Amino acid sequence: MTINSKKYASLTPLHLSDCIAKHLVHKGLPIDDVLAGSGLRADDFKIASRMLDIQQEQQIIRNALKLGGDPYLGLDLGRSARISAYGLLGYAMLTASTLREGLEIPIRLPALLGTYFQLKITANSGVVQILAENCRAPVDLEPILTELCLSSFKTLIEDMLLKPVALEEVSLRYMATDDPAIYEEMFGCPVAFSASVSSIAVDASLLDKVLPLSNILCHQKVVELCQIQNRELVSNREWLEKLRNILSENLLDPPDLESLAEKMHCSPRTLRRQLQDQNTSYRHLLDELRFARAKSLLASHSGTVDQIAEELGFSDGAGLRRAFRRWCGMSPNAFRT
Repeated sequence: MTINSKKYASLTPLHLSDCIAKHLVHKGLPIDDVLAGSGLRADDFKIASRMLDIQQEQQIIRNALKLGGDPYLGLDLGRSARISAYGLLGYAMLTASTLREGLEIPIRLPALLGTYFQLKITANSGVVQILAENCRAPVDLEPILTELCLSSFKTLIEDMLLKPVALEEVSLRYMATDDPAIYEEMFGCPVAFSASVSSIAVDASLLDKVLPLSNILCHQKVVELCQIQNRELVSNREWLEKLRNILSENLLDPPDLESLAEKMHCSPRTLRRQLQDQNTSYRHLLDELRFARAKSLLASHSGTVDQIAEELGFSDGAGLRRAFRRWCGMSPNAFRT
């Protein structure tokens, strides 16, 4: 058995950021600190269909690493991410006939899963491996994302079977970020570092175990709903990506709504409605793109604030400073330092 998933685009659902935010707020950290620099507000997490740029998500991950001071944050998040957190996708997995069938679902519907990896499941020599390949995040974030991904699959397997499951082995592409023995304690099995690919392995005999909550009729219906949801998510993301690309190429002199609608081959009214359906607006998208570009230029120390403002289409540096404070609650110079 070999199953592959596809890579994701640059827009992603909120659920990973929501999981991180809840974890840190539960530990007593202020939500504003968790979201600092991302351009997100607490109210954004009340909108299930809200999409965010992966740069925003990565800012929250970096905030979590800095604020939490926990080298095993990815493992903690993965172990706490119960199957119910995945909504319809989780219910489809729970009601599958066997573990094999349940595991195939998130691999085949990657837009609903939300992952930075190309996932693959292989079975041979009595062992099933879940591989996380081709991480599309910056190198410094690969460890936390890998550990979150692999430990969450262990949690998913245990939730589907309604019992603890012992892993056979864990392989990680990088060296241990702290004491290697802690990894073995937390995964409950041998852990190999500097491997060619990151993966977890379980006994292949588990694949054909009948799931305790299996229900064929419910499963079929929920899978159909998941497939519809996955198609809509992919379609909406592709549409929104096209719109963002047009705006990002014209940040210095962005097209007005009418011109943008013409480029999208629709009427201004249709464009407004579609943006509203995705819980965003022309102004919000333009702000997000300018914010992302401003952060990139500030981080690379490319020019003064006035020069960056001019590149982003602001009349002067004061305009950028006001906008930047509105976006993330700090000044451009404070962000740069």
